[in-house]
Amino acid sequence: MQLFKITHLLFLFAFIIPCTGSAQISKPQPVNISQLINSVTDSLNRHYIFPEKAVIISGYLKSQLNKNAYAGLLSSPQKLAEQIGHDINVVYHDPHMRVKFDPGFIPQQVSQSSPEEVQRVKKYWKENNYMFKKAAILPGNIGYLPFDLFTDDIEAAKPIITAVLKFLINTDALIIDLRENIGGSPQMVSQLESYFFKEKTHMNDLVNRTNLVTTFLYADPAKADSLYLSMPVYILTSQHTFSGAEDFSYGMQVAKRAIVVGETTGGGAHPQMPFSVGQSFMVFIPFARSLNPVTQTDWEGKGVIPDAQTTASKAYLKAQEMIFRNRLLAATDQKEKNKYLYYLNALLVDVANQGLSLKELLPFAGTYGGLIIYPEKNKLYCKNDNNGGAVSELKFITNHLFVLDKDAQVEFVKNSKGQYADIKILVNDGSVFEEKRTSNAHLIK
Repeated sequence: MQLFKITHLLFLFAFIIPCTGSAQISKPQPVNISQLINSVTDSLNRHYIFPEKAVIISGYLKSQLNKNAYAGLLSSPQKLAEQIGHDINVVYHDPHMRVKFDPGFIPQQVSQSSPEEVQRVKKYWKENNYMFKKAAILPGNIGYLPFDLFTDDIEAAKPIITAVLKFLINTDALIIDLRENIGGSPQMVSQLESYFFKEKTHMNDLVNRTNLVTTFLYADPAKADSLYLSMPVYILTSQHTFSGAEDFSYGMQVAKRAIVVGETTGGGAHPQMPFSVGQSFMVFIPFARSLNPVTQTDWEGKGVIPDAQTTASKAYLKAQEMIFRNRLLAATDQKEKNKYLYYLNALLVDVANQGLSLKELLPFAGTYGGLIIYPEKNKLYCKNDNNGGAVSELKFITNHLFVLDKDAQVEFVKNSKGQYADIKILVNDGSVFEEKRTSNAHLIK
């Protein structure tokens, strides 16, 4: 398991601290093809996550060897590598598995990473607050938590996670934004899952073929220090959501603890690494895989399929809409229903891409109680005599609905003659006030 953890950590950190190596490249010598094929098949049989497939692939490569299929490529190692990789995928197509010729490749045991390298990684996590850089409470008491990586330093990150989730604990629903999350530590995935379950729940297995170890991962309240979040959870995804972020999304979705909203994710469940097979050749082999205890599979190659599919750019608003619609359906009185209708209307302000012409605005103009509504330069304004004559612009939402101010919306209501005779003022707590039109259009300069 240590190999899996450090591989994951250093792979992610490679974006920050690039690894370099050098070796003197000499003129390629003809390849000992029998030795190479034996080495390739040996690596596949020892490391590939699907042992039964490794046996079949090995048999095919040896049959190709016996047919002298590679004889014409022994002086062209690059083409030979491509052909062996092609033959592997003829038997079983795995886009993660390939063969490469690289005289400059220096085999390394990533499990022997130096203490200095590990400390540099941990320093980066700390300087970036373990990737928890923002938490917010959106209108309508929705929690919002975006982060872009599942870091590996769990003990150091736990106080930050606890503080963030305590800040969001009283929200009615929680949106976790993983649209730019590229993955990370499976142990951190398990840690975060643990805050959302009352009982210990089997979430995922990590099957490592290289060291023949299977790690069983649980969402465990014991790891959450008695902090439990019971609200509905919505996870935002994109095609960039990958690896550990897919692990979290898939596990929470399958456990019916979250609704996934957005795009199908990248489809990376099988970590791979290069294995040297001698003569400057290497084989990239998926050496571990996830195995969900419920579905008995994972998301490799197909991604996590959202419950509500939409583009990544629209997922943020789509999740809020779903939350408010669900709350509206569950509402038990009219005032509560009005509140969620208000917030649904407010979401439309962000997608309204056109206003109304002066001709279209004129029918709304008039005096409604202490509110004087008037058009000016293709915009609609309200002068509030009950508030010292304060003037605000009415922002178009849809049809005959406008934003009045930060806490209220105004709906214009037609009479039987098709004229706007009343207004309803909708307040964000669900209250509704009505005012009759007392005079015709006003023009205020």
